Amino acid sequence: MAEVFSRSWAEEWCLTLNSSESYRGAATAWEGSVALVMTRDASARSPQRAIFLDLWHGECRGARVATDQDLDEATYVLSGLASSWRDVLTGRLAPLMAVMGGKIRLTRGSIASLVPYAAAARELVTTATEMENVFPEGWGD
Repeated sequence: MAEVFSRSWAEEWCLTLNSSESYRGAATAWEGSVALVMTRDASARSPQRAIFLDLWHGECRGARVATDQDLDEATYVLSGLASSWRDVLTGRLAPLMAVMGGKIRLTRGSIASLVPYAAAARELVTTATEMENVFPEGWGD
């Protein structure tokens, strides 16, 4: 059981994606990378966290804590407060609704280029909600 947006959590998510037939089927055309950024809520005591997923045709080729270079080069970057990610990763808020409602912002890439991968994106998040997600103390409470 790892804290969300940590190295071990990202690696576990990658393994979970690679074992998901649903993700593999939905993401056969997906090419590119995704970075997810969890920004601090006012009450959080630790710095923002970000992870990077290297995704290619239904396979996660790698996942790690994102570097500045990863954030500059990722095909898509999604950013939101810890409380918003908590809602998404616990299934209380659908990812599309989070983006459309401004709770999670697409800061790199365009909605138009992401639309063809909507099913893949949904499965990507679904696999994360199925993991045991532990949030750092004070994040999104």
